[in-house]
Amino acid sequence: MQPGTRASWFEHAVPLAAIVIALAMLALTPFWALEWVRQPFLGVLLEPNNIVSQIDEAGWPARNMGANWSDQLVKLNGKLVGNADEVSAFLKANGFAPVQAEFVKPTGGAYILTITPIRFPFGSLLTTFIIPYLTGLVFLLTGLWAYRIRSDLRASRAFVTFTAAVSVLTTTFLDMNTTHHAVILWALSISVGAGALAHLALVFPQQMPFVDRRPYLRYIPWLFVLALSAATALELISPKEPLGYVQLWITGYAFILFSMLLFGGTLFVRIVRSQSAIVRQQSRVIIFGSTIAFIPVFTLYLIPIVFSSSIPEFQGGFFFPMLVFLPLSVTYAIVRYRLLDVDRIFSRALAYLLTMGIALGTFYGLIALISYLIEESIGADNPLVIGLFLVILAVGLIPVRDLIQRAIDRLFYRAPADYRRALTSLSRSLVVTPDLTHILRLLEEQLHQALSPERFVIYLYNDEYGQYFPHATREDSAPAYPADEPLVRHIQKAHAPFWLSPGMPLPEDLRGYDRLLGFTFVPLLYEGRLIGFFALGPRRSGELYNSDDLDFLAAVAAQSTLALENARLFANLRRTLDQTLEMKSLMDDIFSSIATGVITTDLAHEITLFNHAAEEILGIPMDQVIGRSMEQAFPSLYSDFLYLTETAAMQGAPVFISEITRIIPARGELALRVSCAPLLDAYRSAKGATIFFEDLTERRKLEAEQERIRQTFGRVVAPRVRDRLLADPRNLRLDGSKETVSILFADLSGFTSYSEKQEPETVFKVLNAYLSLAADAVLKEEGTLDKFMGDAVLAIWNSPDLQGDHALRAVRAAHDILLRSAELHRSFNETEHRLSFRIGVATGSAIIGNVGTSDLFNYTAIGDTVNIAQRLQVTAEPGEILMQKSTYEIVADKIKAEPLEPISVRGREQQVEVYRFMGLS
Repeated sequence: MQPGTRASWFEHAVPLAAIVIALAMLALTPFWALEWVRQPFLGVLLEPNNIVSQIDEAGWPARNMGANWSDQLVKLNGKLVGNADEVSAFLKANGFAPVQAEFVKPTGGAYILTITPIRFPFGSLLTTFIIPYLTGLVFLLTGLWAYRIRSDLRASRAFVTFTAAVSVLTTTFLDMNTTHHAVILWALSISVGAGALAHLALVFPQQMPFVDRRPYLRYIPWLFVLALSAATALELISPKEPLGYVQLWITGYAFILFSMLLFGGTLFVRIVRSQSAIVRQQSRVIIFGSTIAFIPVFTLYLIPIVFSSSIPEFQGGFFFPMLVFLPLSVTYAIVRYRLLDVDRIFSRALAYLLTMGIALGTFYGLIALISYLIEESIGADNPLVIGLFLVILAVGLIPVRDLIQRAIDRLFYRAPADYRRALTSLSRSLVVTPDLTHILRLLEEQLHQALSPERFVIYLYNDEYGQYFPHATREDSAPAYPADEPLVRHIQKAHAPFWLSPGMPLPEDLRGYDRLLGFTFVPLLYEGRLIGFFALGPRRSGELYNSDDLDFLAAVAAQSTLALENARLFANLRRTLDQTLEMKSLMDDIFSSIATGVITTDLAHEITLFNHAAEEILGIPMDQVIGRSMEQAFPSLYSDFLYLTETAAMQGAPVFISEITRIIPARGELALRVSCAPLLDAYRSAKGATIFFEDLTERRKLEAEQERIRQTFGRVVAPRVRDRLLADPRNLRLDGSKETVSILFADLSGFTSYSEKQEPETVFKVLNAYLSLAADAVLKEEGTLDKFMGDAVLAIWNSPDLQGDHALRAVRAAHDILLRSAELHRSFNETEHRLSFRIGVATGSAIIGNVGTSDLFNYTAIGDTVNIAQRLQVTAEPGEILMQKSTYEIVADKIKAEPLEPISVRGREQQVEVYRFMGLS
């Protein structure tokens, strides 16, 4: 099993366990109750340890004879009975014969009652089992429904855990007071239900902000659940005293009291502070239901039991049914976002129920009034009463029902909009204008008055772009949708308004549109085409769209479609006209604004058009060209232009010349790319020609400059350096500049005497081998080879390309030269060919640039730093690298070196501090 799967199962472990236990109790408790009801009844219910229960009803023998809560039943006919099983076994054997029952008071006194057992009354069974059982069934069903819809939500898991715990609490209520099969589960359900309710308070209908910041806080209630459950189970399994469990149960009741207050408090906070209208509305509904559910048990049982010394009797037949309002309110808060007209159905049902109640109250009130007036009791079948009631019913039923309906709508829902007035106003106003902005403002005004959506956008199809563009006076962030967008296709297939419920999964083709949950879409169809659609956000009040609202939107769409189509076509026409006028204006300026030179001629080769670019390229004013012949206007280009125009006119197709170079008096030598196209009339006959030409002069100059750089550096710098220079030659100043550089000077020791003893061919071969390895080492570190001077090499770093680590590169290159020399030595069999380099490295300022003439120059470095490098090379021993102190200080943490005695350099008064390179770190 994957870790994610284990985590998922762990999150569902508690709710699934609670569901299984609740289902088991729903299945088993009827059998336990039926078995217990068949046995004789002493007239007293027994809690754990045979403690007399608080529950008392008229006609129960033992309670009527003085058995009170907290007394303990210890003997029956002198026989010890320690638990419920022993009591049941005795009563089954004894039957309905009188029984002497001995009870012990908490203070220690004992008394004996002679009790004649009876059958357990059906009324008592109704209040102690049937009503609690049905309550538990309703709780579990509502919890399972919510869990089935969204089992992935923490709120759903907490809710089903709470409902399952309450289901166990109610269904095992009789068992806790009689047979004690599941008394531990009943006791544990108190703490589990309280913990789940506290958890639910933190996450539903929207997670509290402080829980978002500290998610672990939602688990704090479960720590209390674990502690209280462990203590309760231990006490019930191994009781220390008969009434020891009572204090733990009271602690559990206090936990329930706290959870109820927390639940109500968090709902109130969400009503006041939540930014979501849906969350505020859900909170109102749930707080209404929870108030009805909790107030009776809260005021009549929990507060007295927690804050007073006396413990009141628990009226399960009254308290349990009231609790049903909590899961029903939660269910309603969820289901109203899944069923379109649930609000209307609920309000109508409530109105009819209240009307029925008022009618029944009126009937019995009429009986009481007449009886009081005539001072004689009359029955409900009295003809006078029935007649008067029918008259009152006929006159007042409908007004009373309408009054109640309006009161419910004002109290719970927004008053219904006057759709007829809105549609009438729209029908009068839409026909008077084709202006799209006015139509948008009119629709927004009417829909905001009727429905008050948070957002309202009209999408209209744009023929030019093939998309639906948003239009709204109060919205500027809506996206455009292509015609093939899944949402657009869904709207087109719907043919009617539809609402994306926040509580329902999106349709398969709309997956990924979660941001649009709560939105309503209304298609605008004209002659079978989708010309646009309305998009309405959730209502500001938090109310839902019902079928009446969707019918109203469909009517608005039907009335506005023609007006919107006319406005759309009018806008397209106006846009086309604007584009035509703009194109005309552009065509007037096009020849004067383009960078390409354009010349048009007629069949007589006279100039009819000469644009600004042609004037700039050729350096000839326009007034000296227009109306003149090509030969007069462009003598140096006449032969080229004549060939182009005649060839284009003859072939009826464009003609190209790759490039020509001519001398123009006003500009000098120009490089031009020229082409020509014939001017044709409507009958495809030539009426002249158009000559196009581009100025390539600057480009060719740039290419020549690049070639000069390539020739200068192509073989003396690393390829990467060369490529960067060629990419932008302006980075290189060929006239010289002062820069900080690192200089390497390397010389072959003893080469002069060696060359005198060897044949010239051998000398050149060996010398080239050593110079090649030195050059390769320099280029590897992206240095610039200044020059070869006989058997010496001069190299530069940090020019012409800047290098942040130029000193280290120079030292590494020097080290590499020695390594390559040692490798080369192994290839020479004769020891006299094994020469060694002496190398000096210095860092400092130098003048970098061209030395020589513009045609014959050398890119080099001049200055004191070069002299120091050369002096260090002369001082070095064969196979040794010496470096200036300034170089060493830059690379000190990267190399190993030892200081030497300072040396003197010609032309410098101060001696140069020297370090011998010992290796890289």
